[in-house]
Amino acid sequence: MTNENKLETAKLLILFLVEVAIELLLGFIFGRLENAGIVIPTYLHVFILDICLLIPVFAYTLKKGDAIVEAFEFKKIKVSTFFFTILLVIVAQPMVMLANVVSQFFVPNVMVQSVNQFATESVGLTLLATVISAPITEEIVCRGFFTNRLKKVFPFAVAAIISGIMFGIIHLNLNQFCYATVLGIIFAFVNRASGSIFTSIEMHMVFNGLNMCMLFLMNAAMEAAGMDFAEVAEQSRATSSTLPTTAIVLAILSIPSFFLVRLVIRAIAKREGNLETK
Repeated sequence: MTNENKLETAKLLILFLVEVAIELLLGFIFGRLENAGIVIPTYLHVFILDICLLIPVFAYTLKKGDAIVEAFEFKKIKVSTFFFTILLVIVAQPMVMLANVVSQFFVPNVMVQSVNQFATESVGLTLLATVISAPITEEIVCRGFFTNRLKKVFPFAVAAIISGIMFGIIHLNLNQFCYATVLGIIFAFVNRASGSIFTSIEMHMVFNGLNMCMLFLMNAAMEAAGMDFAEVAEQSRATSSTLPTTAIVLAILSIPSFFLVRLVIRAIAKREGNLETK
């Protein structure tokens, strides 16, 4: 690695630490406000955080003199790529679910434990924050900025893994770290296949949308039955003997899932004229 690349890597690492520090600082501030009796809704927390996370990466890009559209790969995708990207969300599910289940050997499912809070807030604004705002911001930061800059320093696979781990870390909990890292790596490869950040943004939105809708529906069903969804889920996780079996089944399903993901990504690359790089 050249000295120039080492310097760039160091700058990117520092910038990533700044992003994490922003999250921790905002979490601390909102926590103090809550202790003082001022509760910040989840959606407002997300909106404020998203704005703060975007500032450093755009500032760095502008300081470097890079064009925003090219640097972040804001490029149109074909209609067929749009639908193949939705298919990619489906075929990748076993690998993502496996990572989620493995994490639950150690910690609770964060989103399930948060569903009661989501349900007491504005459902529309919560969905806007988690399904629209957060995916756009996180993809701009993790793929548009970090992946695209790391791939100029490292082989693409290494850049994808590093940015995937970064994506996991910014969730600040082990449960989401595990499956977000898997998703982040897939997001990086599908973006390379399409040549556009819009594919990972779409995948991220679809993934979050499906999960949030499922959470709200299951929570409503549990409430109708007079049960607390988060409490039942945690009791099941902590005492159930089916978790290892679920992990084994998902591990088996993840093998064809891996190859199907590769096939769909290759199909996207072919349609976008980027097959030679795959």
